[in-house]
Amino acid sequence: MLVNETQLREPKPVNLQVENPEIVDGDTFRIDGRRYRLIGMDAPDSDGNGDMLKTAAGLYLEELVRQNGPMDCTSEFLDKPLAAEGICRRSKSSWGRLNLSCRFRSNGASVGATMVRHGYAVDYRQHSGLAYAALMKDAAREARGLWGVDYRAMRQLAIERGRLPESCAK
Repeated sequence: MLVNETQLREPKPVNLQVENPEIVDGDTFRIDGRRYRLIGMDAPDSDGNGDMLKTAAGLYLEELVRQNGPMDCTSEFLDKPLAAEGICRRSKSSWGRLNLSCRFRSNGASVGATMVRHGYAVDYRQHSGLAYAALMKDAAREARGLWGVDYRAMRQLAIERGRLPESCAK
């Protein structure tokens, strides 16, 4: 089968029904050995405190999934209407993980927005177009979640994920 240039630029979205994921950390889960990343936000990977923030973010995502049940996920960014600017990075994968945007089937809530709103992740500007920036600022101001545990580490992560790489500059 021949693949034309348009198909390479605009592949069909990947859609998954995620029933029982193995949570790896606050923005990554695994199904049948394959890793998937929640797009539009970033949870701490390491924090200089024995990875306490990374562990806490993963446990919080695990609890959200336990409470809310299965997720419906797609490679298309579901919260794009909330974006304040264009989304720069359109890669379908990162570090060997397929990038997915997920909602809980039980209530339709965005998993990424929930993690950011509750203070366990930050807005990742180049992937979200600042869709979660206001949620992040509210969580920081109210010291929710990890913002109340280590404000400096969360602030540093937010600064790093708020920058656009040169390849995205307008």
